[in-house]
Amino acid sequence: MAVDSMADLYPVPFPDDAPTANLEKISLYKLLNDDEDEGQRLFKVCKETGFFYLDMMDHPKGKQMWEDACTACRAGQDVLPRVPMQEKKLYKAPAGVRVLDQGYQTGAVKGNGQPRDSEMFMVPQSGMFGDDPSSFRLPSWLAQHEGRFKAAMKTGNTVANIVLSVLERELQLPQGAFTSLHRLADSSGDFLRVLRYPGSDTAEKVDPLRFPAHKDAVSVAILFTWLGGLQIVEPQAAPAGVVTVPEDSWRWVKPLAGCAVVNLGDAMEVFTNGMLKSGLHRVIKAPGQQRVHDKYSVLIVARPENQTAMKAFKSPMIPEDSPEQARAEVFTSIQWGNNKIKALQDVIDKIQSERRGKSDKLERSW
Repeated sequence: MAVDSMADLYPVPFPDDAPTANLEKISLYKLLNDDEDEGQRLFKVCKETGFFYLDMMDHPKGKQMWEDACTACRAGQDVLPRVPMQEKKLYKAPAGVRVLDQGYQTGAVKGNGQPRDSEMFMVPQSGMFGDDPSSFRLPSWLAQHEGRFKAAMKTGNTVANIVLSVLERELQLPQGAFTSLHRLADSSGDFLRVLRYPGSDTAEKVDPLRFPAHKDAVSVAILFTWLGGLQIVEPQAAPAGVVTVPEDSWRWVKPLAGCAVVNLGDAMEVFTNGMLKSGLHRVIKAPGQQRVHDKYSVLIVARPENQTAMKAFKSPMIPEDSPEQARAEVFTSIQWGNNKIKALQDVIDKIQSERRGKSDKLERSW
């Protein structure tokens, strides 16, 4: 699938006057060929912002992932606008300790049955490739696209592990230190997510609360998107622990044809005691005239295997634990991820309740 075959996903150009982030473009081809300079460039980016473009078109494995992501996007275009909201909401995450790897989600719904801001569905990797695939079934409105989702998750896992293998080497860790925790068939909460942001009037005011800033409770996130919406901040505008930054500090990430936007998640900060960075980001309505068009994105994430101890690795490159860190409880990956997601949702619920003069919990879809 050539890049220009997705021309309908670029209905209008990205606006020239939108302030954009200056992200490095990393070559997948060079990473796969153990290019030392490219590995060091990747390592430097991951120590500073954790965000970069990954050129998917300079190697067959990247081209395959680009094609798989495009077909997953086409699946989202096929089902999300036309399947009734009531039917989509029946696709729920199972009860218990979860990391948003399965189910359908949306926020406010308009009178016409369409989402106000966004909607998404998640396909769990363990359900597609785990030891007992028969234990999971996609709902009927997604089942016809199962092959597309599996192909995208398989190539996504390959590409994520290419990035992780380079970071292992640069951190002077044993081969497999990271990659052995991110195998395709592991129970890990890995997922493919297809998102839709319905178009809206360009005059509509954007409420930042509806698009909260956050960091990802994952190891590696690989995003394919064709219209603007993703925003990041420079590290100096969002020091550690800060999730509220001035509005004028946000910078758009301009989508580049044939490139994925990759970011490290909080797991890599934990594993390296903060040496590698998980970048603060948010996704809002597209800029300029792009806003009137429906925006689709495909996100594929790699998370550590569920029973992984969330603590720093030992290496000459990784800072030692502080006494406080050494005394802290160590959670498994699944517990840690669930705690991170619940904490973010609790903050959102609290602010929304206060706005509405309520103290009760708002309905969640997980």
